[in-house]
Amino acid sequence: MVYRLLQQIFSIGFITLAVGTFYTAPSYAQSKPSNHEGWYQVELIVFARKNDTSQEHWPNNIKLRYPADWVELKEISDTETNAPDLTKEAFYRLSVSERQLNAQAQKLERNPRFQVLFHNAWRQIITTEKMAKSILIQGGQQFGQHQELEGSIRLSVATYLKLQTNLWYSQFDLNVGQEQTRQWPELPKQPNYLATPIAGLSLDSSLELDQALAIENQQWGESIAEAGDEASANNSYLTRQIILLQQSRDMRSSELHYIDHPVIGLIIQITPYPGATPAVQ
Repeated sequence: MVYRLLQQIFSIGFITLAVGTFYTAPSYAQSKPSNHEGWYQVELIVFARKNDTSQEHWPNNIKLRYPADWVELKEISDTETNAPDLTKEAFYRLSVSERQLNAQAQKLERNPRFQVLFHNAWRQIITTEKMAKSILIQGGQQFGQHQELEGSIRLSVATYLKLQTNLWYSQFDLNVGQEQTRQWPELPKQPNYLATPIAGLSLDSSLELDQALAIENQQWGESIAEAGDEASANNSYLTRQIILLQQSRDMRSSELHYIDHPVIGLIIQITPYPGATPAVQ
């Protein structure tokens, strides 16, 4: 199945890379590792197969949760007066021109059988698993307060680079009062979702107490109204299916790695980035 899929999607050169890295695990012990803590450029593509006909019966007794130690990928704002130095600051989405897998993503996008859910590149320090943070991954279409692809990945290094995926791909139906055929776990709220914050006042605030209470009461009322809007949006859709992708993979740097799955696929490349001095996050 893996060979047939790769032959349908990618060129001969890409097939050689993808299949080669897919089956490199048994030879790791015989080769000298070259990975170490430091700065890397990471590029990730996650895609789904449209109209999946695998007839798989995916389990619904799954646990979905976000880790506590998460970070999110940041956008570079056009309004920022001091743009971040991307040779030193981590977890900023890189421009399209700085990506290395645009050709592979375009082949997927041109194929009507596939949907690219996520394609981004960023730089970060990759360190030991104990120190590593989970990176939030979200993509695909929006349904209420959720997207088709949600979850996180964790990158670390010991003898080799290590990828751990905690991703779920959800499919939704419009709620028109029908009964749900299977019960699925409630989708956890994205931890970086920001509702209207209630202002906190410092002890040296010059506002009088009644003014401060009026401000907080107003913001509290706005947050309650937003919560009602969120509930209404979430109730507009029913979860038809959730597919969980939890895997762990050892990798070598600079090689293209492909994780196969009957419904979703993942392509990742991690390249040492010499433009910054290695440091601990």
